[in-house]
Amino acid sequence: MRQQDMIDVVDDSILHSPSTSKTRQVKVWDIVVRFTHWTVAAGIMANLLFTEDGSDLHTYVGYTVVGLVVIRLLWGLVGTRYARFTNFFPTSTRIKNHISALSVQRVDEQHLGHNPLAAIMMLSLWAVIIGLGITGYLMESTIFSNIELLGNKDFLEEVHELLANSLYLLVPLHIVAAIAMSYWQRQNLIKSMITGKKRVTDKPSTMD
Repeated sequence: MRQQDMIDVVDDSILHSPSTSKTRQVKVWDIVVRFTHWTVAAGIMANLLFTEDGSDLHTYVGYTVVGLVVIRLLWGLVGTRYARFTNFFPTSTRIKNHISALSVQRVDEQHLGHNPLAAIMMLSLWAVIIGLGITGYLMESTIFSNIELLGNKDFLEEVHELLANSLYLLVPLHIVAAIAMSYWQRQNLIKSMITGKKRVTDKPSTMD
């Protein structure tokens, strides 16, 4: 056997060795998840930084964001695999397993979607947005004017403002966490929410 043939055989055996890790792209986020994520983010930023409180534009943007969150919640019941609540709802067992995975900088199929800590953040953001929509509606409505507290506009404004101010904490925390997790797990989470794909490195198989 010629020397070049021997080199080719060695190279081919390394390339196809069962102990070699393989990296592949996995479709995680469908179009509904990505669209609602970025449009809700844009709406939140618009109402926090650019629209005037109480203006028609502020109201329209707010109701649009609430509508998008409702769509996302419904999609969490009937949507694709990684969009469903059953895939990422933060149970105590999932949180424990995720923290164990973090300790070794591991990314696996189990947490390809929202990991349990990210799920807590997402649920918190959705709850705040729904709360903003409800309080905003009650402030403009006269239906509950005779009901104590619900008809108290000053009280509703205070709750609405408190919820809005909580976004100044939750949104930056969400962004920082996404960047930190991207670095820790060597996975560009922001890019994946644009492309819908995440990179997965399969564990190398071993020969008996």
